[in-house]
Amino acid sequence: EVVGDLYYACVQSRMMFTIWGILQLLTKYPGMVPDVDMMFDCMDKPIINQTEYQSFPVPLFRYCTNEAHLDIPFPDWSFWGWSETNLRPWEEEFVDIKQGSKRRSWDNKQPRAYWKGNPDVVSPIRLELMKCNHSRLWGAQIMRQDWAEEAKGGFEQSKLSNQCNHRYKIYAEGYAWSVSLKYILSCGSMTLIISPEYEDFFSRGLLPKENYWPISPTDLCRSIKYAVDWGNANPSQAETIGKRGQGYMESISMDRVYDYMFHLITEYSKLQKFKPEKPASANEVCAGSLLCFAEQKERKLLERSRVVPSLDQPCKLPVADRSRLERLIQQKKKTIENVRYMEMTRTKKSSK
Repeated sequence: EVVGDLYYACVQSRMMFTIWGILQLLTKYPGMVPDVDMMFDCMDKPIINQTEYQSFPVPLFRYCTNEAHLDIPFPDWSFWGWSETNLRPWEEEFVDIKQGSKRRSWDNKQPRAYWKGNPDVVSPIRLELMKCNHSRLWGAQIMRQDWAEEAKGGFEQSKLSNQCNHRYKIYAEGYAWSVSLKYILSCGSMTLIISPEYEDFFSRGLLPKENYWPISPTDLCRSIKYAVDWGNANPSQAETIGKRGQGYMESISMDRVYDYMFHLITEYSKLQKFKPEKPASANEVCAGSLLCFAEQKERKLLERSRVVPSLDQPCKLPVADRSRLERLIQQKKKTIENVRYMEMTRTKKSSK
């Protein structure tokens, strides 16, 4: 069972879909998830600063974290649906996006970079990105998304499966990380990720030049143009990077999402030095009560992401290997530095 205290209202339906996800985990692996007392912050930016909490970090779960913070990344609500933007549960969306990506061959996709989103979310990088909207000069098509207008039109112009017509798709963080990353990668286009400040639970496994292309935020438009030119000069390699990104997201099935949640909570429970007890002020939440509370559109999405008890055990958690992790981090940094060097070399040549 899930028993919770609400300290403040979350944005939109985040809390509802996040709790639903936890309830589905308990249903999928009945009797296997240990009792825990966990604090969850459903807002965007991490707040547990490493410097301030280094000696005794406060365990706080949220949707993203970064190098300067110790917040614990947890799958975001949109894996179970996002009613306000008409997004269905993750596996439904992925299947449609992948199908949409096949409508055009690589040669017939538009040979430029594409981004469509909302820049008005206190995001300096998105505002800077708007300046790169010039197909000939920067090889980029940048479009503003007005969600209020989209809602009025029934979201017909924002179907993700119809946005895979370009060889390159750009990912730009919003106020913090953005749920859009998984959908952008799913297109099979070569994803151009503008150097992110934040990471969620799966983005840490992405590798530059393996399943995405790193973009510099300091000379943004020129960096995008270089990536587009490189991809058009090396179409086979660019297509391979795009397909690997899509394959990576295909591997993030809901089974794997639940396994991550299961192991995360299990490992967290081992650190607790007390037996969790129900607070007197807390309320029990079950699937039935959540469905009763939900509005019709929300209820439909929740029902579509309902699970049944699994016949299989959760996947086995590999033995922790800090040295391997450190090598991976250093490899990523070196690859990004190499791409920056390639960009600078071309800039110097073109300026002569």
